[in-house]
Amino acid sequence: MMTSIDFMVADIEQFKSPYVEGMAVTVELSKKLERIYNIFHDKFLSLENEARADEQLSYALFSFDTALEAFSIVAKNMVRLGKTNSTDIVGVYYEYQDNYMSFRHLLYQRETK
Repeated sequence: MMTSIDFMVADIEQFKSPYVEGMAVTVELSKKLERIYNIFHDKFLSLENEARADEQLSYALFSFDTALEAFSIVAKNMVRLGKTNSTDIVGVYYEYQDNYMSFRHLLYQRETK
């Protein structure tokens, strides 16, 4: 069963990371990532019950929320510890990117059916 939710491909664009590979991790970046995570997490909580009926959608929402949270936390901890080297964040960045693209693709597939 394919559940429809009030969230489209255009909506996910606002949750695209301001970070690009190789960029230094700064206080500003950390705050932007935390803000993006908090906004998405609120949206996730509002969609969670609706999406539960659809395992694929529920998994995509949960995975993206978790990856975005981890990305935000690692950036915050790096800033707190005075680390700015991008090699310390690249793993969670790739995880975030994979989940972002998977979630975006799922939304696109549903919109074009």
